[in-house]
Amino acid sequence: MDFLDELEFMAQTAIQQSVQPDEPDHDDIKRWQSLFGFSYSQALKEIQDHRSDLSRSRISDSHWEMVRAEKEAEGFDKEAYEFSGYFKAPKPPTIQVPIHSQNYLLRLEGPVDSLEIVKRAAQLKEDPPIYHGTDDDGKPAIFCKLDGAARNNIIASLSEDKSCFQPTFVRYSRAAKELSASSAYPTLGIDATMPQHRPSSADDPSLVPSQDQYPVWYFFYGTLADPTVLSRLLGVKPSYRNASVHGGSLTTWGGKYKALVDSPGKAVHGHAFLVEDVEQEEALCCYETGKYEVVRCELILEDKKVRGLTFRFVGDPQGT
Repeated sequence: MDFLDELEFMAQTAIQQSVQPDEPDHDDIKRWQSLFGFSYSQALKEIQDHRSDLSRSRISDSHWEMVRAEKEAEGFDKEAYEFSGYFKAPKPPTIQVPIHSQNYLLRLEGPVDSLEIVKRAAQLKEDPPIYHGTDDDGKPAIFCKLDGAARNNIIASLSEDKSCFQPTFVRYSRAAKELSASSAYPTLGIDATMPQHRPSSADDPSLVPSQDQYPVWYFFYGTLADPTVLSRLLGVKPSYRNASVHGGSLTTWGGKYKALVDSPGKAVHGHAFLVEDVEQEEALCCYETGKYEVVRCELILEDKKVRGLTFRFVGDPQGT
């Protein structure tokens, strides 16, 4: 830096000491998102921090005029170019997750803001499922569902591009439903491997309901027995029937959540609800999360017995 540049720098610093930093506008934020791989909120914060840092290194007007044409063609303005001089995109850590049935929701934003980009980076042959939701500020957000392998591929792709962007992954936790077509497994309160519980034929009632059978009765014993909760989840006015199931008992986990566990010889009273299709069932499984699993059971309604399903707690409530 020559003597004139030094004087200019000192003058700029003195002037800006008494000036309140401008609030970043939309174009500035989009520019920083594109150039540096930031999310919207990250770009906003980085611009604000940059403008508030009066000790930062500045480039002179003469230097900017020398490189302006080239840098504006790359999408920079003077401020972003100044920031790029000391901004070094950290290499995202190499994170490997077990490649199994675990799924994740990825928010579409920043350098992964479209299905095509995600599909290419994740090395997918088909478009992933899309979900619409809201972020922590209540603003609309779009997510897509990926498995562990696709998640690893996204992280590796960003690392190869030397992007500092941190993608938003949310663990997609839902109650598992894996009903055997050849045994009573899983059924509330019984060990399906015992000889007395083995089906005698393909028409054995212990094989009902089947994996994809709808409509199907579900037994609810906790918050799902609250009509306001169920109405919000399914978008329908729920119609319950009083019911009970045998082979289980209720306990709690986390100090407040009800948990149905195996207890042969015992009974639990609650409500029965007829689930119409797989879409309703998926909403229920996501609500219950991976802390539960779908199991077969026999529901005793007011006037009859029916084969149905319920959510059984997975694991030890005391150890959760």
